[in-house]
Amino acid sequence: MVKCCICGVVFFHTLQSSAFAPPSVSFSMTARTNTAGKLPYPEDIASVYHHMDNVDKKRPAILGPTAFAASALLGVPFWCTVLLPFTVFSTAVNLLWVLLRGPKNSPASIDEFHHEKEQNANITPMNSRKYDLVLLGVSGFTGKLAATYLAKQYCVGTEAKLKWAVAGRSKKKIESTLKSISEKLGCDQLLQVDVIIVDTSQRDTVREMVDSTRTVITTAGPFMKYGTCVVELCAKYGTHYADITGEVQWNKAMMKQYESIARETGAKLVSFCGHDSIPWDLTVRLLSEKLREAGEELVSVECLNEAMGGVSGGTIATFFESLDRGFDEVKLSTLASKESGLDVYMRLPDGSESKSVVLSDLPLAVSPCKNPSLRFLHRWSSPSVMAFINFEIVRRGVALSRSRSKTLKYREAIVTESFMDAFTMWFGQIMLGTLIVNPVTRPFMKMILPEPGHGPSEKEMEDGFLCVTGYGVGTNGTKAQTVMYFPQDGGYSSTARMLVESGLCLSLDSNKHDFVDGGFYSPSALMCHALLDRLLQNGTHFACKLDVEK
Repeated sequence: MVKCCICGVVFFHTLQSSAFAPPSVSFSMTARTNTAGKLPYPEDIASVYHHMDNVDKKRPAILGPTAFAASALLGVPFWCTVLLPFTVFSTAVNLLWVLLRGPKNSPASIDEFHHEKEQNANITPMNSRKYDLVLLGVSGFTGKLAATYLAKQYCVGTEAKLKWAVAGRSKKKIESTLKSISEKLGCDQLLQVDVIIVDTSQRDTVREMVDSTRTVITTAGPFMKYGTCVVELCAKYGTHYADITGEVQWNKAMMKQYESIARETGAKLVSFCGHDSIPWDLTVRLLSEKLREAGEELVSVECLNEAMGGVSGGTIATFFESLDRGFDEVKLSTLASKESGLDVYMRLPDGSESKSVVLSDLPLAVSPCKNPSLRFLHRWSSPSVMAFINFEIVRRGVALSRSRSKTLKYREAIVTESFMDAFTMWFGQIMLGTLIVNPVTRPFMKMILPEPGHGPSEKEMEDGFLCVTGYGVGTNGTKAQTVMYFPQDGGYSSTARMLVESGLCLSLDSNKHDFVDGGFYSPSALMCHALLDRLLQNGTHFACKLDVEK
């Protein structure tokens, strides 16, 4: 059963884990015609699959009959008769106690939103700032991967064009991390990278950081706990921002509080710049563009995910943090709720509401793959927990796309080789979620699951991968297909790469952005082609076509 739960942990994270055409409405924020990559891209669908299957030899993990038997014969009866009733009862008792006790004093990052304006005279002009990019959270698991990627791809030293620095709370930990990366890469120049000491609970340290750089990229989560001050001061100082959060309610609260300020200062803030949710956000936009080549609007999308990878302690800590601070989540939900009947994700730059509607068609149980393509024939699909996050980001991207299609149906699922694997994965997620939600078993799960700073081994990340196949249908029934393949672990190695390239897009590729002015954007809405071009130059494979063959 423990093995089953651990399998659930792995899949729980890894398999979660725009300007399409001339606007049909008037915008006060300037949209620009895309000047980056043009379709078609150099690879075709078959060559991407061939590279994944035959060159890289990537395959989803096969859990097998033993894990299936343990889940079906032992796990399901135990969950139904013992764990679920116990969890419902203990959660109800715990909730009653919390309601009677009232909320604990929440940290300033949640309770206090600072509305005072910064003195413009004290803000360094963008073209005079010392750094192009600052990486916050470098001593964490994903932060270290991001720093490693930066060093490998863009190097350092007097001749390096990219000016970057790293930031975090502990100078000792940061220097130890840089030394470790330097020894691994044989790059002594990495020790020359500037170190900025930043404590997100100390506003002055955050202020100094954001005023020194064009863009901040951060892996320091949970973002509800450590991200609010960074977002606030980036918005006020006109500093671009990217993160890898999956915390939708927090992001909505940030939008509600600081978007008007970001418009004034020109700060472009883009969350969800990792596994959550770049692959799916870009897929929907690119399918829409491909169908517009045929004169049609996208009306339905199905994303089928093939993947393998691990989970880090930081990701798990975010889940625990959200559960442990339930009142703060309620508070964030309140802050992010509809204002004057307007959902902030549906809000357009001019303040009006998007007329587009994105409907969820996310599966809740295991089912046979209904997609007619030969690749998915006789295969099974399982729900993806992270699809609920991806769905929200897709909604935001579609709202900013000025799509003429009023309704889009979005579906996403994990693909497995067999019913046994699909069921074992699905039940593993349910079992893991129940054990984490249960207030009695939660402390035990904290002890046995990875702690922050720990995660998959290098070999596990190298063996991991993510492949998202998107199928789109247009208004007249024309079909389009995309495939986006990341050859390493999607949740960590590839997430670090996506975050870094998103930050560089913000800092260096402003002439390729689809919007000129500041504000909160989804990755696809602001920098779809500029970002995709960067990813394709650094290991990602992508292809798309019209008229999917049945």
